[in-house]
Amino acid sequence: MAKELDENITSVFQRLLPFAVSALLLLFSYVPFDFMFLNSIRPAMGMICVYFWLQHRPDLFNLGSVFCLGVLDDVVTSSPLGSNIFELLLMYVLVNNTSRFLNAKPFVVLWYGFALLALVTMLSRWLIVSVYYSQFLPLSMLAFSYMATIAVYPLISLLLAFVQNNFIQDDE
Repeated sequence: MAKELDENITSVFQRLLPFAVSALLLLFSYVPFDFMFLNSIRPAMGMICVYFWLQHRPDLFNLGSVFCLGVLDDVVTSSPLGSNIFELLLMYVLVNNTSRFLNAKPFVVLWYGFALLALVTMLSRWLIVSVYYSQFLPLSMLAFSYMATIAVYPLISLLLAFVQNNFIQDDE
């Protein structure tokens, strides 16, 4: 009985690990730094996590996880409520529609795919937020956040791959 309980707890832990790691990375990305420009230009950590987990473990990171991560991102930021949810759900739809082209490809192809999908989702979110404020917001902050997101993607995907390889095991 104790062995079955341990196996059940381990199974639940492994199923929740992608969301938990993504939520921690998202919260860590909003820790304020003492540098002036780093407080306003942040990589889209939620988008990186959604893309990675949907490419590598879509069985453990589903629509509910994406929505909850978007809600967490909306609560932490001062952006209009629902804009981050929209961004992550759009990334979810785009990844699901392009996964057959990107499945089992080298890392560079996945990185280029992420760069393209991130551009589409960030521009869509920019348009939604601009409509919300009834004026076009400056594209300079979006461009710098986009570049920071693309630059940080290899490091974050390496960390997420470490979590996947060492803490998540396939059921056989």
